Amino acid sequence: MQAKFIFSLILAVLVAIFAIQNSAAVPVNFIVYHLEISQALIILISAIIGAIIAFSLGLMKQFNMNKAIKDKDKQIRNLEMSVAKLEIENGELHTKNAMSLDSEESRLNTSTISDDKNLTH
Repeated sequence: MQAKFIFSLILAVLVAIFAIQNSAAVPVNFIVYHLEISQALIILISAIIGAIIAFSLGLMKQFNMNKAIKDKDKQIRNLEMSVAKLEIENGELHTKNAMSLDSEESRLNTSTISDDKNLTH
């Protein structure tokens, strides 16, 4: 971040030096406007407008990225909640399954014991 600031500062100084060295008055025509203005002022105004445009585009990009991050965070929270619910359901099913197996095993043991008793009598 500091390197970008230093680079921007050096660039601004170079633009200012260029503008000061080219300060002669020049005619400017824009649509229906015709005026004579300092070339330095035109250069500085152009640089300022360019900086404002670049800053605005950077802000829009940052805004869109923050919005995307918030959307992804919300999606992650929803998926984590779904996983938690599925883990609870899975635990309940394992418990029911284990209970069912225990009762089936108990029934089979009881049935086997009574079959053994019937065979011995």
